[in-house]
Amino acid sequence: MEQFIFQVENLTRDSDDNDVITIKGEEHFHLSRVLRAKIGDKVLATDGKGMTCLCVIQQIEKDASTCGVVEEFREMNSSRRRFCIGMAVLKPISRLEFAIEKCTELGARNFLLFNTERSDKVNLRVERMAGVVRSAVKQSLQSIFPELAIVKNLEEVAAQSHVYQEKFVLHEKSNRMVGEYLSRLNEETSVIALIGPEGGFSEKEIDFLIARGFKSISVGKSRLRSETAAVKIASLLATY
Repeated sequence: MEQFIFQVENLTRDSDDNDVITIKGEEHFHLSRVLRAKIGDKVLATDGKGMTCLCVIQQIEKDASTCGVVEEFREMNSSRRRFCIGMAVLKPISRLEFAIEKCTELGARNFLLFNTERSDKVNLRVERMAGVVRSAVKQSLQSIFPELAIVKNLEEVAAQSHVYQEKFVLHEKSNRMVGEYLSRLNEETSVIALIGPEGGFSEKEIDFLIARGFKSISVGKSRLRSETAAVKIASLLATY
């Protein structure tokens, strides 16, 4: 059986045997009914916080599957850099979901979604977005479920940005190229990157962000859609 990753709350071990875990709920249903796993198959289990275990299925019952732990991994397949992708709300929402999915696969640790002067006003469902994140983590066999928050405006984004060591905003008029900028950073430097809506941030918004410690960065001469720019930045942040 091909390896699949399953979320296990806190990766709690059975009290009688520290080398055994139990998969329950929806994850057990997917394992037993959808994938039709068999005893002896190998699976990956994660707590979504950095711990992952390679396991062998020992028993499959009606409500739970018991697995023996073979090996443990910390932050498996995770980017060494902790980075946050901040994105203006896009319409249709499928474009935003695409960006979140791909950035998660590339190793983004956090997402901030916000409204701007030029962004489309749409109602976002945190549960749906969180589902996109979980599916992307499983697809890419990672061990950390990124946190996703929806805030009202750039003021709230700026207020939450202080936890990052480097802060930048994409701006087509900037003379600072993203590749040159990132190549000078230590690979463990935490970063928050902001991507605007179609049409970009207004000059007033750029000035506001720069006044709060953000650097303006350009991704090059090509005019990219917002979701494409997000994927490009996430790829670069995971690489440098």
